[in-house]
Amino acid sequence: MQLSRRLLIASGGALLLPLPALAKASPIVETAYGKVRGVSQNGVHVFKAIPYGDTTTGANRFMAPQPPKPWTGVKECLAYGPQTPQGNGEPVVRRPSKYTQLYAGRPEEQSEDCLILNVWTPALDNKKRPVFFWIHGGGFSTGSGSSPWYDGTNVARKQDVVVVTINHRLNVFGYCHLGAFSPKYADSSNNGTLDCIAALKWVKDNIERFGGDPDRVMVHGQSGGGRKTTMVLTTTPAQGLYQRAVVQSGSQLRVDTLETGEAKARRLLDALNIAPTNVDKLQQVPLKDIQKVQGKAAGAGAQWMPVAGTPSLPAQPFDGAAPTMSRDIPVMIGTCRTEQSGFLGVDPAMDTLTDEQLKERLDKVQHGEGEHLYAMYRRLYPKSGNAEVLYMAATDRSYFLDSTIQAALRADAGGGPTFMYNFYRETPVDDGRYFAPHAEEIPFVFDSLKNGAVIAGPVTPESRHLADQVSALWANFARNGVPSAPGIPEWTPYDSKSRPTMIINDTSKMLDDPRSEQRKTMLAFGSQQEAYGRAVSHG
Repeated sequence: MQLSRRLLIASGGALLLPLPALAKASPIVETAYGKVRGVSQNGVHVFKAIPYGDTTTGANRFMAPQPPKPWTGVKECLAYGPQTPQGNGEPVVRRPSKYTQLYAGRPEEQSEDCLILNVWTPALDNKKRPVFFWIHGGGFSTGSGSSPWYDGTNVARKQDVVVVTINHRLNVFGYCHLGAFSPKYADSSNNGTLDCIAALKWVKDNIERFGGDPDRVMVHGQSGGGRKTTMVLTTTPAQGLYQRAVVQSGSQLRVDTLETGEAKARRLLDALNIAPTNVDKLQQVPLKDIQKVQGKAAGAGAQWMPVAGTPSLPAQPFDGAAPTMSRDIPVMIGTCRTEQSGFLGVDPAMDTLTDEQLKERLDKVQHGEGEHLYAMYRRLYPKSGNAEVLYMAATDRSYFLDSTIQAALRADAGGGPTFMYNFYRETPVDDGRYFAPHAEEIPFVFDSLKNGAVIAGPVTPESRHLADQVSALWANFARNGVPSAPGIPEWTPYDSKSRPTMIINDTSKMLDDPRSEQRKTMLAFGSQQEAYGRAVSHG
């Protein structure tokens, strides 16, 4: 067997083994499109950058995903592949801070040849394990499936599941509504979701060869991944490709209207000096030229996102009703207690926030309600500092409120049960200034605490015990549709009256309607997503 440079790098210490031993550590699986070679490490077989779709360059740009071209021989799937193009094509410059930037990430190669996925499996047998199908975060704009936080090694081995993470098209390449200018692009605004669905189809056709069960697929994701999971619950071609779903801090109630999507697309064409009648020219524009203008074209404070009223997405996701296509699917929905601390807490000004400054910031949480919110949170949390009060209020107004709206709509519709959670475990990072920030649950779901120390803190017996419980909750939900784990109380499904919710912490417990007064207050203002389209369509 000849050793390629990538195999030498990926095998690490295995290079010290005799050649036959190394060969045994290189599992090969024959997919529907060709053979792939992975690597066995830490009791798990890992395959990276398996193509699930064809290139999205040239004539395939802004078009629905196509199946990958079959290959001969064995494809080396030993290293992560490129992420989808994102940002303006230049390195991200972050404002320096004396505090830990929880979401700094790491630079990755970008390419339009990005429809790839990664698989972790405990064994290549016929056992038919439940499947974790993970969609990465980053809104509809950034991220990839190769974050160290998403490493599936521990959860695959310890919980006996198969883990899949994916890359898919983002921002303008995944969500630009060109259908207003040519029927050829009728569904171009949903290509990011259609990529996820193409990956789900790959799983249905191939995952049994990796020891997984195509009839026990759990779609889940956090933040933007939760939003894209919501889209899978409501985008018609996805029906029948999954059996469970988990929406982590990303309840997408509404997306762009046809009017908003068209306005963004017109701004893009104007920035590139392309007439709407010549929209096909977009397929020949250099990648970096599109990246340079895509942010401004989306509009100030906005991002590219799916458009409702299109062939695969005929209606808004959760606009007053739950989608009937996923009515019978068991779903978990939840948030972290102080989601917004992950974004606001990096600012040292939080250390000296006065009462008046807090009121001013609360007035931005809900215009004209700063004094009211200040009085309510000070009464409810007399021992909390001003920074924590701001984090709680900003979280309750956004992530928390929307999660309760989504869960209640599903519960009232009947069908599959909905399970609500709140993640309350406080991270010790930077002396606890972030409390329970956005994305803190991820290293516990994946049991990847070592990789996620930047947000979860150092690995301790207590954090490891909680990771065992949380990863088991998700794994058993994938396995049988009911989240359960040793030491966790029985989880009662959600309903819009008593609103039973699992509080996940070092000692977890069920509570009815937690943060009830805050929820009712924020609900009276309506979801922030309701006014979004009106604001950006004319931006």
